[in-house]
Amino acid sequence: MLGGMLRILVVGLVLLMAVMFMLPRAPSPPVAATVLPEPRALPAVELVDAAGAPLGRDAFRGRFSLLVFGFTRCPDVCPLTLRTLAAARAELAARAPQAVPQVVFVSVDPERDTPAAIAEYLARFDRAFVGATASRPERLAPLLAALGVTVEKHGGGADDGTITHDHTVYVIGPGAELVAVATGPHDAATIASDFLKIRQSYRASHRAPA
Repeated sequence: MLGGMLRILVVGLVLLMAVMFMLPRAPSPPVAATVLPEPRALPAVELVDAAGAPLGRDAFRGRFSLLVFGFTRCPDVCPLTLRTLAAARAELAARAPQAVPQVVFVSVDPERDTPAAIAEYLARFDRAFVGATASRPERLAPLLAALGVTVEKHGGGADDGTITHDHTVYVIGPGAELVAVATGPHDAATIASDFLKIRQSYRASHRAPA
């Protein structure tokens, strides 16, 4: 009788382990990015893209985006961030080509950064990058305020002043909402790995097709 009970116990343990292996595993949390408890909808925006065409909130719908702010005269932070994002996109293209996000660069210097200047600037890093600016600074303000982006202009005239801004990468979900942030310092492999975790978690909780 004891032997029979042991056999039943062993079979039960084997079945339990099999069920545990069959259950879907929750994705591990990102290493460097912070996921928001609840996605935060983007405000309506009135921007123009690098071709001079209108770019609004709908440009973020239907796919994931990595959104960054900067300006074409930025001496160091912007080029470094854009090179890192280009490398992250290349890694994602190799690991998960169906999951490569669009990268959107929004200029915080709309008075000097024309659409043509932004297009030429981004082509140095990745021709797939989406560039945007505003026809007037006040049209950029709602997006900056919603994401908590601080921009400070320093000295100089119209052509030689500089701008201080953060180099946060904002992960935008396919519903045009902020879902995570990565404040840096940035590493391409970490961005790629964290993005896949964020995407998996988002799709699991929102049943998103993206």
